[in-house]
Amino acid sequence: MTGFTIPDKGEGASDLQSILFQEYIEVLAEGTRGLNCVLSGLAVTGGADMTPAVAKGAVLSNGTMYAVAAADVTITTADATNPRLDLIVVTSAGALAVRAGTPAAAPKPPNRTANDVVIAAVYIPANDTAIATNQIIDMRVIRDRDVTLYKTTTAETTNTTAAAIEALNKANSGVTIPNGLFLAGKILRVRLGGNMLLNGGMPTVRVAILYGGTTMFSDISGAAAADTDRMAWSLDFNLVAQGNVDQSLTGILAMGDFARYAQSPGIGDAFSTAQNIGPVSGEAAVDSDAANRLLSVQITFSVSNVNNELVVESASVELL
Repeated sequence: MTGFTIPDKGEGASDLQSILFQEYIEVLAEGTRGLNCVLSGLAVTGGADMTPAVAKGAVLSNGTMYAVAAADVTITTADATNPRLDLIVVTSAGALAVRAGTPAAAPKPPNRTANDVVIAAVYIPANDTAIATNQIIDMRVIRDRDVTLYKTTTAETTNTTAAAIEALNKANSGVTIPNGLFLAGKILRVRLGGNMLLNGGMPTVRVAILYGGTTMFSDISGAAAADTDRMAWSLDFNLVAQGNVDQSLTGILAMGDFARYAQSPGIGDAFSTAQNIGPVSGEAAVDSDAANRLLSVQITFSVSNVNNELVVESASVELL
């Protein structure tokens, strides 16, 4: 996959395109930090009119991931006298937009809006009526590996329900993986954990991992002994794209002793022989290039009781 480009003098539609502006340097700096960057896709091509085509893709804007559908964008009417430089961006809300520059004999690109992800710079000569591909410079700073797609450091607490509880991004019922991102050779590294209170009705606990609507792993515990002491839990797994339509799951699920003992400080039974620790594995055949796919970790208590509570202290999804 190609990315950020500055053409040599004489290579583009105009020598203006070979200038490395301060705005471009700032785009490069933010992208390499993984703050505002492209994760996949979003190549821009010209055509017979003023509406360049943007391919589907995904971005991180201020660290938040967005899937972006393929679409055309509109370059506004060219100036009658002077050229200008526009920027095609994905906004901080995940939408495609064009930031129009100011026409001038020696124009410079416009200022970005905060957390814009710049994907292209467009040269618009005076009286232009069609954007050719050589008028478009690729400004995508691509981070397609070793980047955090999602994380939370705020505790998410749920109780009094026997329905499945989303443990990975409760607010959005899981993490949406944009189509075209998780393809052959990629790994999603997922880590999450926290604690549980199991003190009402002796519930069982089910843990399920789903990708694209396919349940890759599901297992249920025995009944818990009612106890006011909390139990620690953690889940660490890799979801591997062995092909675009072939996913494999391997990892470790750890839960504390269902007959719990108070620790001070902290929560858990680091040296108990009754730890519930085991490997998890599973398979799926979901087409990751055909549509956005939901990655979900669901934890279900069999008994709805105010004294049964799930706390997710942290969670993260990394693309490797």
